[in-house]
Amino acid sequence: MDVAMALATVFFCLLLLASAAISLLLLRLCLAALRRAPAPAARAPYAAVDPEAAARAAAPPAVPQQEPPLPAAWAKPKAPEPRRLAWREVEALTGGFDEAAVVGRGGSGGAVIPVLAGGPPAAVKVHRWCGGGERRLGAFRRELDLLRRVGRHPRLVALLAYSDDHEEGGALVLEYMPGGTLADRLHHAATPPLTWRHRMRVLHDVAAALEHLHDAVSIVHGDVSASNVLLDAGGRARLCDLGSACEGTFSAAVAPARGAAAVGSPGYADPFFLRTGIVSKKSDVYGFGVLLLEALTGSPAAGAPGPDGVGGQYLAARVLPRVRAAGVAGLVDGRLGDGYDAVEAGDVARIAVECVAPQPGLRPTMAQVRAAVAEKAARSIAATDGGESDLKLLDLFRMAS
Repeated sequence: MDVAMALATVFFCLLLLASAAISLLLLRLCLAALRRAPAPAARAPYAAVDPEAAARAAAPPAVPQQEPPLPAAWAKPKAPEPRRLAWREVEALTGGFDEAAVVGRGGSGGAVIPVLAGGPPAAVKVHRWCGGGERRLGAFRRELDLLRRVGRHPRLVALLAYSDDHEEGGALVLEYMPGGTLADRLHHAATPPLTWRHRMRVLHDVAAALEHLHDAVSIVHGDVSASNVLLDAGGRARLCDLGSACEGTFSAAVAPARGAAAVGSPGYADPFFLRTGIVSKKSDVYGFGVLLLEALTGSPAAGAPGPDGVGGQYLAARVLPRVRAAGVAGLVDGRLGDGYDAVEAGDVARIAVECVAPQPGLRPTMAQVRAAVAEKAARSIAATDGGESDLKLLDLFRMAS
């Protein structure tokens, strides 16, 4: 009997202890839940009631306005695939590759022959393998691949057709630009000089082309120069020649394997690349900075002296010390007379100084450069035919890309 009582007492004590533990656990859970619950919002005891605010709060939420749809032509910029031609068709287009008809040569050595009859104007860039073998074949293949990747952009010369079925050569059929090169319009006495407004418009066109190459398809042009800027019948600029282009950033040590040529023409080549062999998008930014100085002064980037009579030294090295010391005073192309915007000229010079900084990391991106040109030269760009509407269309194209 005593044993049974003892066991009952022990069982009762254990039951009490378990009940107490469970109660303590439940109490702790309740306190934790109370601590996590959000405190009621404090209400000012004498806050004034704004009837209009109360009405707005009671009103149903407004439906957010949607952005207007992109124009059909810009929403998804697509173009027909370039047509593949047989070699005999290219021979017929060029009159049997008449050397007397050659109007120029690309950065990778191809001869450019205009075709003005039998269809829309075009220019045929003919590559020959003989004498260059695999290197020239690789350069042609690379340029063709890059042109097909880039597709159509309003500020780039487009690929219309090509021929790659011949064992001794290949051909690229490109849009023909009857206005010649920017170099001709800036430096040749036989052609009338471009107005200040036209120069600003052209610079913005080129900046838009480079921005597209860098940001939309990650391509370094590799040879930004006035000779590679062509003008169409309306005076608008198109960037051409991807013969020196490459993808992304790489060292010159791997350039032959990747089919890339040396980057930059004399006067435009990035000094950092010349020292290190490293190519990047900032190499194009440097070349564009020289192009800004070229349009500002009317002097060539290298070679013969310009209208100021000074030569023998690259333009950037010759002009930058004067710009840093005294701005653009006495540097603007004398053929313009008083027909330029002095404020814009100063701003363009400052953009150029940033573009040609010695270290690539100190240079802006092409997107920043294009935006700066659009802002600082807005008056001149808007004053050209369709300038303001074209800026909006380029913005739409960037959104669609």
